[in-house]
Parts: sequence; C-alpha cells; structure tokens
Amino acid sequence: MIRQAVLEYDHAADALDRLDELIGARSVHVLRGQNGYPTVERLLPSIQTYPATTFRGDCTDREADRVDLDGADVLIAVGGGKLVDTAKLVAVRNGVPLIVIPTLASNCAAFTPLSVVYRDDGSYDRYDVFRVVIERVIVDARVIASSPYDYYRAGVIDTVAKFYEARYLSGDASTDAGVDAGLALSKQCHRLLELELTETAFRSYGEGTRYAVDHVLAIGGAVGGFGDAGTRVAVAHAVHNALSQFETTHPFLHGDKVGFGLLVQESLRGSEDVARLRAWLETVEAPTTLEALGLSTDEIPFLVAAVMRETTLQQLPEPIDYDYLKIILENLQKTIYK
Repeated sequence: MIRQAVLEYDHAADALDRLDELIGARSVHVLRGQNGYPTVERLLPSIQTYPATTFRGDCTDREADRVDLDGADVLIAVGGGKLVDTAKLVAVRNGVPLIVIPTLASNCAAFTPLSVVYRDDGSYDRYDVFRVVIERVIVDARVIASSPYDYYRAGVIDTVAKFYEARYLSGDASTDAGVDAGLALSKQCHRLLELELTETAFRSYGEGTRYAVDHVLAIGGAVGGFGDAGTRVAVAHAVHNALSQFETTHPFLHGDKVGFGLLVQESLRGSEDVARLRAWLETVEAPTTLEALGLSTDEIPFLVAAVMRETTLQQLPEPIDYDYLKIILENLQKTIYK
C-alpha cells in the first residue's frame, strides 16, 4: 500500500511568512517544543496568540492524551520528531488536520503517516500507522540553519540508513511499483554519504545542505510512504529499538543509534560496505561500538534477545541467527573485528 501524509512541503527562507494565510479564519492549537520554538516565535510573532501546549519530551500515549485541543480546527506542531509524532497521534484522535513546523532536521517524522510511540520509561513501544492529513510542512531555512548541528548530523545518518534498510528488505529492484519507487528514492538518500557533513557547511546552508535537509525531512519519509513494509525499517531500526531499553543509550540521538544498528545489519549481510560505513560514522563522530553507547559485555545477551524480539515483530524477509548476531555484537563491543 502507498501511504503519503503530506499535501504540501514548503522549504524556503521565508516559509513561515505564509502560515497566517494558510490558517485563514480557522481556530488553532499549537503543540510547541521548548528549544526551537523561541526562534519561530521571533520570526512569526502572531503564533503567540494561539492556545498552546508545551511538549514534555517523549511521544507516549500519556503525552498525547494530555493535549486538549478544546475544539480547535487545526493543530500546529512546532518542534522535533518526537513532538511531531505526538502531534500526529493527537490530530488523528481528534479528527483535525495538522501543520508541521520542524525546528530540527533530524528525521522524517514530518513526512510519514506513522508515529513511533514510547513507553513512559523511555523505551520503545510500537509504531502506529494511520491516515493523517498534514496540510503543509513548513521548513523555514532561518529556523533550521540556527538549530543544533548534532541533530542534523544524526538526521543524515538516519536518512542514509533508508537506502541500506530498503535494500535489505527488497533488493535492488521490485516488480511492485510502490516498492520500486521507494527503492529509487532510497538511492537518492544514499548520496548523502558524499556530501560534506560538518557544522561549517551546515551553518552556511548552501545547496548541499539544502539538498540534505530535504532528504532528511521529506524524501526519507517518502521512501517508506511508497514502499511501505518493503522499504520502511529493517535490522538497523530493530537494533535502535532494542537499544532504547538500556538507559545508558537514552542521551544518544535517534540517528546515532540507527547508525550503530546499520553496522550490525550490514555485518549480518556480510556486506562490503561495513568498513566504509564505519569510517564514515567515525568521521562524523557517531558511536560505532557498544562501549561508546555505554553497554558492557555482560549486557550483550540481553541486547541480542531484544533485537531478536524486534526483528520478529517486523517480520523481516529472513530470520536472524541468534548466535551469529551475538558474535557480531561481541565484535562490536570495542572494535568491528577482534
């Protein structure tokens, strides 16, 4: 099934300036983050006039239930991926359209018809896939260029993973038109490996950065939107979800944990790309060992069991061998190979 949630995607230096016209006479409620929101508020003072709820940090059922729209016609989400995922839950439950203003270029949450839901303790719970109407994703270059670089860096890692996970699930091509479209878009995501990924390049916000931001926020989400289960998530995200059960990994960004999961996935495949990926991840200062993620050797059996549960739930095309996965993670404790 092909699922696309977004009607319009507007990436421009003045994208926020068109929000009031989009809203029109409708009543609004804003779900806002605590960090990026002041920048939006400064650029668009009128947003202060709308009733608002401040996001508390995780996409949970409890957090979604806390947001009271009080009859608003439209919900505006101003923040990062977990906030946007929460806003999608709220919009669907209340039957209202959503407008998204990303304050970070860290993942594709703004473009996907799903939410990643966590438990109250911060561990991964589930994916909810639904019919959500996102009227417009408003990507204002002034907002993104002033956002924390590390989130963008992690977002690029997560987007590169789209290619490898899609290939793991469906190979290089498919007779299913939607899956084949997803595979084609994933190959564009792979090109981000070739771009300069530095804070200096990010702050300059040139063509390369703009290209990457569009892939992080939109194209990466469209990969799964077209290909659905054939291109969405594989072992890399299963490892991410399993890692979220360990408290030492909670400070690490989503893309950083997906990047480590990518090393696990490609090692399982016996891929020639493992060395290249490891070198790239080290260059962009992402964790490439369990030690860097704060996990000890004694915790490896628990991580293996958690990954096995996740891969079973995802119904991957081929079963994962427990013993082989354990060996790979042991080799990734401190170095790729002992």
